[in-house]
Amino acid sequence: MSIAAASGAVQGALPHAVTMQELTVPARHLPHGCALTPADSVRLDGNRVRGGLWAGLRIPTNPWTGADAPLIATIRERVDGVPLLPDGPPLMPREAARFRLRLADGVEEAYAAIYQQSESDLLVVVYGLRFPGTEDAAIFWNNDRAVRNPGADGVAIGPIVAVVSGERRECFQAIGAYLRSLAD
Repeated sequence: MSIAAASGAVQGALPHAVTMQELTVPARHLPHGCALTPADSVRLDGNRVRGGLWAGLRIPTNPWTGADAPLIATIRERVDGVPLLPDGPPLMPREAARFRLRLADGVEEAYAAIYQQSESDLLVVVYGLRFPGTEDAAIFWNNDRAVRNPGADGVAIGPIVAVVSGERRECFQAIGAYLRSLAD
């Protein structure tokens, strides 16, 4: 009986494993007017349409989580920068596509969420990459160029690296604080 009680106490003390879906900031943590952008475009007055509200990502939903290699590569490029091409003659389109898809190697799942402050055109984007293990995420994060990007803020949360990008206003600050709280 005492072994079971002790085991239960230890299990209760284990840290919570954060999922990619938990990177979506609950509305109660967002400032007034800051919310997920519900659609990639919005109809304005007359026949005008404003597009690009999902930051140019070809995602089917906002937020998005998945293992689609081309989307993982795109998100990794946005977090880590565009990789340098190998020396030599220019790559043919098919070779360039294969080279780019290598960015998805070692990433099990990716995440993207786009937020917008209602009074502005500024977007705040959260990118997430889930690696096989905590050590893989730490290695990526410690070598990542996003750490030095003044327009981004991020954190390693176990096997997940999460980065918020955008102008450092109220919405950005609240999202960054929420992501950091997941690492605590």
